[in-house]
Amino acid sequence: LSKGLGCPVGAVLAGSNEFIEKAWRWKHQFGGAMRQAGIIAAAGIFALQHNVERIAEDHAAAQQLAAGLANTLGIEVEPVETNIVFFDVSKTNLDARQFTAHLAKLGVRVGPCGPTRVRAVTHLDVTMQDIDSALTAIQNLIS
Repeated sequence: LSKGLGCPVGAVLAGSNEFIEKAWRWKHQFGGAMRQAGIIAAAGIFALQHNVERIAEDHAAAQQLAAGLANTLGIEVEPVETNIVFFDVSKTNLDARQFTAHLAKLGVRVGPCGPTRVRAVTHLDVTMQDIDSALTAIQNLIS
């Protein structure tokens, strides 16, 4: 719910009654019990009622980001299926931590997820203009 639907926290677990009862027990054993969870549940309900249809916008933004990255010298983009874009920066002479640290200084938040692999996520707070700005920052960094 958080990244995909703009909810502050949360996830949905689906399954049979038996599966859910077992998952509920494990959740409590690992300290997952939460008091006053209604306010968080309310955010999840709102997200499900108002943000599901706009996920297509996030997927389009991810495709635009991936296309721009694919046209950037030194970056190899993995196939994109959702709102998450993975790409490799090994041919830029930067590792993932250096790459993401430089971009953070430019206001672009992406995360390292391996020595040379980077992860970018589009969501309701990322506009197409933000995608263009990120691509410009990346191209400036590499050049």
